Amino acid sequence: MRDDYLEFKALQATSEPTQADDHAQLSFQSPYDFDDPDPGIHYVPAGPTIETMTVPGGVAFTPMEIPVVPAANPALYVPSESYPDFISRHFTFAHSSGSIQLQPPGSVATHVVQINTLSDNDFVNVGAGNVTFHAIGMPNLDLDALYQDALQFLPIPPASFSSTEDIGSFVNETAASLKAFVAGVEAAGQGTPDGGAEMSVLTDDGGVSVQTHVSVFDAPIADAIYVGGRIAAEAPKLDDVLPAASPLVKDPVQAPSSADPAGGNHLIDGSGSTATGVVIHGTGNVAGETSVSLNTGSNALVNSATIVNDALEGSVFAVAGNHYALNAIVQVNAWSDSDSIGGSLSGWNAQQQPDTTAFNIAQMLNIDTGENAGSGNSGQPSFPKAWAVTEINGDFISLNWTHQVNFLLDNDTAVVSSTSGVTTTVGTGTNQQTNALSIADLGKYYDLVLIGGSYYDANIITQTNVLLDNDVVGALANFQTQGQGSVSNGDNLLWNNAKITSIGSSANAALPIGFAKTLDDFAHGNHTLSSDVLNDEAFQGLGGLKVLYISGSVYDLQYISQTNVLGDSDDVALALNAAHANTDANWSIVTGSNALINSAQIVDVDPAAKTYVGGDHYSDELLVQTDIISTDHLLQTQDADHLVNEAVAFLSDDMTGPAHENPASQLQAPLDVHPAHSDVMQSVIS
Repeated sequence: MRDDYLEFKALQATSEPTQADDHAQLSFQSPYDFDDPDPGIHYVPAGPTIETMTVPGGVAFTPMEIPVVPAANPALYVPSESYPDFISRHFTFAHSSGSIQLQPPGSVATHVVQINTLSDNDFVNVGAGNVTFHAIGMPNLDLDALYQDALQFLPIPPASFSSTEDIGSFVNETAASLKAFVAGVEAAGQGTPDGGAEMSVLTDDGGVSVQTHVSVFDAPIADAIYVGGRIAAEAPKLDDVLPAASPLVKDPVQAPSSADPAGGNHLIDGSGSTATGVVIHGTGNVAGETSVSLNTGSNALVNSATIVNDALEGSVFAVAGNHYALNAIVQVNAWSDSDSIGGSLSGWNAQQQPDTTAFNIAQMLNIDTGENAGSGNSGQPSFPKAWAVTEINGDFISLNWTHQVNFLLDNDTAVVSSTSGVTTTVGTGTNQQTNALSIADLGKYYDLVLIGGSYYDANIITQTNVLLDNDVVGALANFQTQGQGSVSNGDNLLWNNAKITSIGSSANAALPIGFAKTLDDFAHGNHTLSSDVLNDEAFQGLGGLKVLYISGSVYDLQYISQTNVLGDSDDVALALNAAHANTDANWSIVTGSNALINSAQIVDVDPAAKTYVGGDHYSDELLVQTDIISTDHLLQTQDADHLVNEAVAFLSDDMTGPAHENPASQLQAPLDVHPAHSDVMQSVIS
């Protein structure tokens, strides 16, 4: 009917006469040429969205009951069809009101890799004549050395999954490696008031000092928020600590007032109507008649990931083999923010500039659903009288492996001067890299899950930020200014925020004889539940059971790895304009204000009531938080004015011809950060 109606309306429209006010096709000629006008409107896109770390409250497991007629025979009905060659078998329980068809869950293995790489090494020369600038130092090699220092505090073994057994081996090796690392810190360091251990190490190599502080927690306090190795009442908010010049800073919202109850920005025309709009701000600054604004930093690297794992949900798990449960968070912030400021600029800053700040924030939240088990206990106790079974022959896999990397080189070189009556704005930074991922792996619910092999359950988050922001800001000979000036070469942010939420019961017990016999019967093809199993307290109040039998092992691994690596070592030389020198200009120099952000959350659904284990049981929660601060004393003790005068050489006009060496070639530091590779990224993505 809709198709007929649309066809009717189209025919009706073609038969109607053209209205007088309809647009007509007009042709015209203009004596003026339009040569690419620029309206001066600069659009700034919205910043990246970071996955919020919230878990729905009031989590409760509501089993799907199977209605049973009292007179029905409480036996297992064989399948209506034979499936001898299928991996999964479907058994049907029948009763007078219908039948229940059970479907087994499907295994899932997801490997997600998100990598951003960018090299943005710029050379800018504004009004200083013909110059070439030789880069000071070798920032690429310094960045790689800092990254290698960070890797030493990531005790996670390499992974290679060629078989399902490799997943279990990785879980065991990771648990052993983290346990040994934590034990080493506990032995070499000292205890903390919050029940952990910490260790500080200071090394000095050729004028470069590295201060390392490590905090570890074996079985951290449930639901506690750890910030930099200490328990905090609440977690810091990202918006409150972002650098002032970061592109992630949100514009303040105008508060409503009596004159403007709606808030915001309004335009009122002559008729009295009101239109609401949004003001888009540009990135430049207008600072008087003659000014120079230079920003070589303000980069933003963001990794955001959320994994919700509900692939296999059940009330009671009975495991014939071993049970391994591991929750681990490893966070590392490594940075070097050693700057050299010229003596001629020492009186510029009227107030102290913010330093680089780093945050390691972690929480392991447990939502216990054990109290919801056997919710039908009111009145006369009753237990299931029948059951329905579905089977998986082999292993069950729930693997979500996420790897996010942002790699950015923004080592800029700038020679800038001021010119009378001119506002100069130079931006060579403000790069943004974003990786975002959200996975919800939803499965099926069973009252009883029987596992013939072992049960591996691991949630692991690793977060690493590496920042090299060693800047040199100096002036060439004869530079002077009487205007206002400011230099901001710090105010960087390194942010790691991780949260693991476990929903379920942590109750574990030895495998009862009745459950052990049931597992043995199922292994031999006898899918019968004994009264010892049916009368388990977790099943009280249920009319029937939904049962899943897995003949092999269960491999449940959720893994998030996030890495940000930023090299932002800038060399800035300030000069007087060669033709129109001006000493009254206002100067604003920003070489820092970078933001490296990792945000990750794993929500893992565990057995709702209890887990019976026939073999060994291993359960642990481990937290490692590390700060690595590198200080270059050789750079800090030298006058930047002297450094830039050595690095800058003035050239005559006859030396700047085509045959002369390209000045830009002097800007690239060697990229061979490893003797066996020529790819600067090899050490990050390997």
